[in-house]
Amino acid sequence: MSDVVLSAGVRQNLLSLQNTAELMSLTQNRLATGKKVNTALDSPFNFFTSQALNHRASDLNSLLDAIGQSQKTIEAADHGITAITKLVESAKSIAKQAQQSSQPAATYNLAITGNAAIPADSAAVLTGSVTGLAGTDTLDTLGFVNGQTVTLGDGTNTVTFTVTNAATETVTDLINGLNGGGGNWTVALNGGALEATASNNADTLTVSGTGAASAFGTTTTAGPTNAAIGALSGTLTVQVGSGATQTIQFGSGNVETRADLVAALGALTGVTATINGANQIEITSTGADAVTIGGTDAASFFAVANIGANNPAATVATPSTTRALLETQFNEILSQIDLLARDASYNGINLLNGDNLKVIFNEDGSSFLDIAGVTFTSAGLGIGTLAGGEFQNNVSIDGVLGQVDAALRTLRAQATNFGSKLGTVQTRQNFTKQLINTLQTGADNLVLADTNEEGANMLALQTRQQLSTTALSLSAQADQAVLRLFG
Repeated sequence: MSDVVLSAGVRQNLLSLQNTAELMSLTQNRLATGKKVNTALDSPFNFFTSQALNHRASDLNSLLDAIGQSQKTIEAADHGITAITKLVESAKSIAKQAQQSSQPAATYNLAITGNAAIPADSAAVLTGSVTGLAGTDTLDTLGFVNGQTVTLGDGTNTVTFTVTNAATETVTDLINGLNGGGGNWTVALNGGALEATASNNADTLTVSGTGAASAFGTTTTAGPTNAAIGALSGTLTVQVGSGATQTIQFGSGNVETRADLVAALGALTGVTATINGANQIEITSTGADAVTIGGTDAASFFAVANIGANNPAATVATPSTTRALLETQFNEILSQIDLLARDASYNGINLLNGDNLKVIFNEDGSSFLDIAGVTFTSAGLGIGTLAGGEFQNNVSIDGVLGQVDAALRTLRAQATNFGSKLGTVQTRQNFTKQLINTLQTGADNLVLADTNEEGANMLALQTRQQLSTTALSLSAQADQAVLRLFG
């Protein structure tokens, strides 16, 4: 404790000077740092709120680089699509050029085989009602008399056996006689009864003659069993080239059996349609037109690969050198498409070669955009490498042009998709920049000092300090005068 005694005036002026010095120190610090809140002690709310805002702005700012890189990845893919589109258009131009050149003479062949077996008809079986027969039994024991006949026919062939000596001729002789005339059947004993079986599934067997009853009893006719083809009620359609669509209708009152189907197939024009030895539908065309298979029941007979247009294969006797050269150029273009698609990567991500991209827009990853990659090689675009000879006929070139046109549509659609994604990323990038600026401005508003205001405060404090110093001097002089007066 000081032993110096100060008057009230001096002490008051000293206290004023101290307060002024503290305020000047605070103002000087604000002017030096540019902040009115430098520590949590200055203003806890402003300090921590500003810090949180700055932290978020910093996190978003670090995401801007990743967003920018993602934008470049999409741009690389978009540039790749533009270049691939030009290559595909060049390939189309080459195919068109080949089609416009002189077409060499060609023959065509097309055979479309079904994958499902058609139920087979059963052959006609003519079974006699006389049982207990043996091959050694003589014909007189069966009631035959000399001169009687047994005639067996299938509508095309007829064989007649005439009894010449019923006492010595046997059942075996009768069987051999009926089998030996070149008929399409087989006669044998089955369970002690005569049985004639047709050699195909179409013929009807008929027995007649004066001795027919003695050989086969009351049975005179047997037809084949016509198999049902299944519970179908839809259609099978066949179109040759741009001709009218020919329809086979299944179901009650229409095609129900194998025989119905055979007849319906035989009525088709422009192709030869039959049921082959494997019980499958077989459609054959020797023309240049495509054969298009459709209908609601097409899958019941044909594999998916055969449903739709089937182009005939062309055989060219003397290939065109010009077309062969253009085909080689076409394949070279496809190779360049593959190479370009492989090279359209950016920073290790290739959206044109199957890679995907995820663009994150906020600090916790809850806001993002998934961009699915594509495979835009020639195979991925559906354009097959030509094996040789496809450009030798215009029908095959039409198929190639169809693939190229489909690829162009795919490229243009994907370019639009990538363009939309790129626009979204750019919009989010601009939004993030603006949000960072807003966060930083808000944070600064909480802690930054107004230099104009603080400068004015400093000038006022300096003036106050000068006045306080003058007042202190005057108080000290007054105290000295009092001491001289009363000393």
